[in-house]
Amino acid sequence: MVRVMIETSYDPPFTEEDWDASNVKLFPCLEERQVQWIRSFVSPDHRRTICEFEAPDAEALRAAYRRVGVPFDRIWVAEVREP
Repeated sequence: MVRVMIETSYDPPFTEEDWDASNVKLFPCLEERQVQWIRSFVSPDHRRTICEFEAPDAEALRAAYRRVGVPFDRIWVAEVREP
């Protein structure tokens, strides 16, 4: 398993309802692909997010997001470095 980051931009900014609706569609598809959501970083204006996942590879996330039609800008594998 690797850490995978997903960056997304929103115009107009997303609402909490938008966020919840996307997750309802997305999470079952992630589970099928053995992808686990870790956390999301959200800009105060709700125009950008970076979400962190643990997944077999980046393609598992790309496939899940594309399958349910949830947009994204970039998906990339990351190394975790902590103090």
